Amino acid sequence: MKKLINRLALKLAPFTVRVFSDDRTIEHKAHTYQDALAWAACYPAHWGSVHIYGRFERFIGARSKA
Repeated sequence: MKKLINRLALKLAPFTVRVFSDDRTIEHKAHTYQDALAWAACYPAHWGSVHIYGRFERFIGARSKA
């Protein structure tokens, strides 16, 4: 039951962080904007571009590849 609740909580998280690398896309969910920025900071600038989306795929910001 706890696993189901955790999955549901992640599905309802309002922020999505997508990291676009050369050959793959990595996606993280976050409940707050600060959490989304923390996920974006986990990836170095040379690794790929990072896009942050809000609820309903509303574009919030990006950091491009250096």
